Amino acid sequence: MTIQYIRLLLIATAFGSAVMSNNLIAAEEHANEEQHADNHGEDKFIGDEGAHNDDDGHIEITINDALKAGIINATASSGQIKKMTTVYGRSVIKPNAISQVSARFPGMITELNVNVGDFVKAGENIAEVESSDSLKRYKITAPISGVVTARYANPGELANQQPLLTLENYEQLWVEYKIFPSQRKAIKKGQQVTVSSIFATKKSKISHLMADKNKPFMTAIVILDNSDELWTPGQLLTGNVVTSQVDASLVIDNRAFQEIKGKNVIFVTNKGGYETRELQLGLSDGKFSQVVSGLKAGEKYALNNSYLLKADLGKAGASHAH
Repeated sequence: MTIQYIRLLLIATAFGSAVMSNNLIAAEEHANEEQHADNHGEDKFIGDEGAHNDDDGHIEITINDALKAGIINATASSGQIKKMTTVYGRSVIKPNAISQVSARFPGMITELNVNVGDFVKAGENIAEVESSDSLKRYKITAPISGVVTARYANPGELANQQPLLTLENYEQLWVEYKIFPSQRKAIKKGQQVTVSSIFATKKSKISHLMADKNKPFMTAIVILDNSDELWTPGQLLTGNVVTSQVDASLVIDNRAFQEIKGKNVIFVTNKGGYETRELQLGLSDGKFSQVVSGLKAGEKYALNNSYLLKADLGKAGASHAH
């Protein structure tokens, strides 16, 4: 074997190794590209691989991924900015919803058919009395529908002028709100009120405003529908009274705002997903804000669970920092 032949053999071997190495690198790059294409086509949740973002506040995400994550959009439109005054009071039984049931004529009670806690309907027979004068028996019917909250007599006893039963109806209650002098100018009859407890809210209106010379405040009466039995007499209740309202050509729900780098922004939909948008705002009532610029009517923005989009931006910032 000559020296020249050995040199050629070494060169061929080296060339073959280089070709094989280049082929392996190309195959690996091709496999990575295919894997990326497969991942891009799958449905992923935010926080996984389904949402991609860049440094300018754009987040790429499909409609299906956003729905899976619970992100619900709202449409920018006109609305009202309402000024509220908060008042405090207590629920009470309406005066015409309490009845003390008595016998019409003195006599012996022969029947008393209801007890405390029973519900009776107006016109229902609830007792019978034998008149001391005529010795004839007559029926006593319920004057109103309601619950028996007290019973003062039993069969065999004499009925005179004392009440036999107390009936109370809770289908409607009154809320008596205290209106102090500093609030008096803003509060008027007919204004809308949102009645609130820890467990429920209901809209109503101020039906009456009453003064008492012995009290340093006025009383606003609000009728509270209690057909769903959510309220009870004696509850302490908050009232948010709409004292004024302004029509705005464009408003946004305040729940959409997320604070990013010290700024309140919203996430507006675009072709590929969402983009952050800072708005110039006008009046606000705590629930909605007037939009002066930065958003157009008809544009959609993330409302429910928009914090997930903020979190995804935060991940991107952290990864760039490293």
